Amino acid sequence: MLIPYSTDAPIYHWPFATLGTIIVNLLIFFGAAAMPEEQQKAFYELFVLHYGSWNPIQWLTSNYLHADFVHVAGNMIVLWGIGIIVEGKIGWWRFLLLYNLIGMFQSGVEQTLMVLADDGGSLGASGIIFGLIAVAMVWAPRNELSCVLVFYRITTIDLPVATFAAISIGIQVLLSAMTMLALGTFWAMTSQVLHLMGAATGFVVGVAMVKWKWVDCENWDLFSVYQNRHLMSREQLAAEELSSDEAKSKLSSLADQMRVKLREFLAAGEADAALALHRRGRKQFGASWQISEDDAIQLMSILRKGKQWENAVEVMVEYLRTPRPREPAVRLALAQILIEQLDRPKQALKVLSRLDSGTLTPAQQSSLSKLQERATRASEEDPFEVAADDW
Repeated sequence: MLIPYSTDAPIYHWPFATLGTIIVNLLIFFGAAAMPEEQQKAFYELFVLHYGSWNPIQWLTSNYLHADFVHVAGNMIVLWGIGIIVEGKIGWWRFLLLYNLIGMFQSGVEQTLMVLADDGGSLGASGIIFGLIAVAMVWAPRNELSCVLVFYRITTIDLPVATFAAISIGIQVLLSAMTMLALGTFWAMTSQVLHLMGAATGFVVGVAMVKWKWVDCENWDLFSVYQNRHLMSREQLAAEELSSDEAKSKLSSLADQMRVKLREFLAAGEADAALALHRRGRKQFGASWQISEDDAIQLMSILRKGKQWENAVEVMVEYLRTPRPREPAVRLALAQILIEQLDRPKQALKVLSRLDSGTLTPAQQSSLSKLQERATRASEEDPFEVAADDW
């Protein structure tokens, strides 16, 4: 017999609901045990899951009733060891919802399958416990579960959650098969079958919550472990996430939203906000961040009007690093700022040297000649200026 009592899985929520559920089950058991015999019989008759009927109230109440003390004690001991893992990841109210939904679904299916039976029934939280074991196996298969092992003598042992689940569920499969063979049938609603129904329900729910990202297993869930994602660095995980189709779609949508906002700032003449948003786009999206020709020109314009010369130069240089239709006009404007506002004539000459005078309009050719003359004269007065080559 394996009795789980502790785990090394990350616990983000103290198991209030797990402890509360244990207390409620024990109070109901001892409360029912203290009733007079006739009252106790009527109580169980009302709330146990009966075959041959269809009563959704019993889908809930039967999970909180137990046949004897060994039954309730065994369930509650295992509930503690597994509940701390499950509730530790999703918190108290989600745990309570999960606990009761597993029980109600399993009981509902069970009673529906046996609706034509003449008698029989079931009670207890065992189906839910096996459901939670399956959930823990999906969410934390490699985490250790500290257990008390009762086998001839009492000792303690640490097992991966997946191993504990495989042993627990495997025993039920074996016992179920042996029972079927003994009865000479392929099907019987035995306690082992009910346990396996609960485990199947929990497995499906656990997988769904991982796939729908309703629980954060920090890449230690069953699927991530199978893909060795739990061994990947943060950088590798980030790169993988950004390369996914879903991430690309989200980033594309976000980039489009940011461009719309940028145009709103430009239309309102809010130079600082527009530039900050543009810088954020460059940082977040890298080379894939591009703004339209008109937006780029308008951004330069409002920065120049606001006399934000350094910021205007930053946007102009970025603009010139890729072929653009208005490159000549931007180069001339950049050179003018460098000469007149920033006292960088050598850099202005570098900027102007990349212009092909044969492609310029007469007015632009005239401006080019004047700027080159001014920059040459000013650079002779300051021979120590260092000019970047990539402008």
